[in-house]
Amino acid sequence: MIDQHLIKRLIIVIGYIALFTAIGFLLHFFLSPKETCFDGKKNQSEKDIDCGGVCNPCKVDYIGKEFIVGEKAFVSGGNNTYDVVVKISNPNDIVGASSFHYAITLKDDSGNVLSVKEGDDYILPADSKYVAQLGLVTVGNNSPSEVDFSVSDIKWKQLENVERPQLSIYDRKFGPDAGGVGSRAEGLVRNESVNDLKKIDIVIILRDEQGKILGVSTTQEENMRAGKEGDFALTWPYAFPLAVRSMEVDAQANVFDSQNFSTGF
Repeated sequence: MIDQHLIKRLIIVIGYIALFTAIGFLLHFFLSPKETCFDGKKNQSEKDIDCGGVCNPCKVDYIGKEFIVGEKAFVSGGNNTYDVVVKISNPNDIVGASSFHYAITLKDDSGNVLSVKEGDDYILPADSKYVAQLGLVTVGNNSPSEVDFSVSDIKWKQLENVERPQLSIYDRKFGPDAGGVGSRAEGLVRNESVNDLKKIDIVIILRDEQGKILGVSTTQEENMRAGKEGDFALTWPYAFPLAVRSMEVDAQANVFDSQNFSTGF
């Protein structure tokens, strides 16, 4: 025969357990801190602490493939100096270099270093560009025979939420300057991007009939609003050894730098 008193006691005990469980759940629900994307814990649907899932994407440390170094050339810059240009390509489709350090070295026939010029630059994903340095002076004014180019300290970065700059060149012209002694290159660069650009870097390459580089120069266009254009002009105060048959203009804008989108102009 079932003990009715025992059944009542069990019911009471189960009731108390259910009551205390409910109270504990409510206390935990109302008193425990809410899960957030800033609580220093891996919770919710996060892939790592406070990132991924419902939070912002986790930071990825990208390692890209090495740049491809193409054409390298040096030309006389006048007054016993040399202008150097190197074409590089970024084989990575997703990441570019928000910055990298480079060294341009001029050497003689025996491999002796005659001049070194260092600098910093950037390159967008799946892009090519010219890196130029002007006015290198060689040791003892000796003539160089080769160019070395090396890079270091590459900061790989994905181009996120930013459109690639659309820069077009129009009305390019080359001819004698006003004095008739040197040469002059000019043209128009148009910002066909959706963003205003604070600075546009321009490298100009002059070539002879065989495509050999005869002259190199650089300039900048500043404070160019979207849809607007500006003219550029560069002069060389000396004559080139051969006739210039083509003029190449490489216009770039560093869209990794948020300050390059400044609209305060």
